[in-house]
Amino acid sequence: MKKFKSLMLAALASAALAAPSFAEGHGNGIAGVTGQFQASMTYSSVSKDNDDTVTTQNTSPGVNNINFAGDNYNFVWEEDGGSTVKLKVHHTITNGDNTVSGAADFGGSSFAAPAIGDVYIKGANKSFSLQVGKFGTSNAYSNGLGESRASVGLSNTNVFIEDAYEENLDIPGFRGLQANITAGDVAIEVAVPWMNEKATGTSVLLLQDKAGAKVDTNITGIRPKVTLGLGAVNVTALVYSLSFSPEDGKVDPDEKTSSGFQLMGNVQAGAAKLELGYTSQEVKDQAGDATTPNVMNGAVTVALGGGSKVGASFDMVNDGVADAETTATRLAATYQTPFFVESVTLSVGIGTATQKTDDDVNGVAGTASSAEAKWTYAF
Repeated sequence: MKKFKSLMLAALASAALAAPSFAEGHGNGIAGVTGQFQASMTYSSVSKDNDDTVTTQNTSPGVNNINFAGDNYNFVWEEDGGSTVKLKVHHTITNGDNTVSGAADFGGSSFAAPAIGDVYIKGANKSFSLQVGKFGTSNAYSNGLGESRASVGLSNTNVFIEDAYEENLDIPGFRGLQANITAGDVAIEVAVPWMNEKATGTSVLLLQDKAGAKVDTNITGIRPKVTLGLGAVNVTALVYSLSFSPEDGKVDPDEKTSSGFQLMGNVQAGAAKLELGYTSQEVKDQAGDATTPNVMNGAVTVALGGGSKVGASFDMVNDGVADAETTATRLAATYQTPFFVESVTLSVGIGTATQKTDDDVNGVAGTASSAEAKWTYAF
């Protein structure tokens, strides 16, 4: 009996060694593992008019993640103040110069209650692509290095509604079509939202009736972007305009508008990169005047050699509230260098901010300062 068991075990071991693995047979094995560890030490001080100074210091983890990559999937675990677990599945079919790819994200805060994130199908050739589904909108805004950016309240991010439009004039929850055309030094992108938001949700795109209650809303519009590259000079221009209508034709909603434009440019001059931009938006929701927030920003980054960089940036923020504007001017400087080895980076930054207002409300105007040292280990 013992001899029979020994022969069986030997046969199984031999078969396992001789047979191709599941990964080899199906092309879905783990092709690589990447990720990063991050830790930072921060300091901030905010002094508002007629109020005490608030000082905060802390050492905390930053964005920490690990990514298991296969031929047709990425399994990502990320921690950035809250855990996110995602399985990203993707596949591409190629026929000559033509390709069709599809992708979908599954996951969320846990696998106990998975949600579907971005899902899209994209057809492309060398100069044209067409994409349909849910996949977000592209970015053009740049802060330069900007490691530590002080704020009294206003910032380049939240002046355009935080977690919604932000400084890139994103269309929140974008779903629809996007076409991309490349012609030499010119790249053209045209995104067309085709969306419906339910009143039970929290989207900033929802219409409201005369009583202030949210209503089911259809959203469409256009968001074209053109990028022109002329040697060392690159310029990107973006505009967007949205149209809102109630799902139920019997509803008489309050007026709602949302539009904006952005112009970003940069030039590479030797070891230095210079950037300058302007972003503006007009938003009207319910009765009253529209708000017209805007930001002018710029940055310079200089490569020092050996992987080290130094940079400075500014932004001038205006919340665009009629008759009660609040403005902020923010400056930042950053030094970035390898930390003993090239795969680990240390960024040290400082920032200042001054905020003013036309409003008589106390606690809006003031000054702020900040500092941060951040270590990032990428593998």
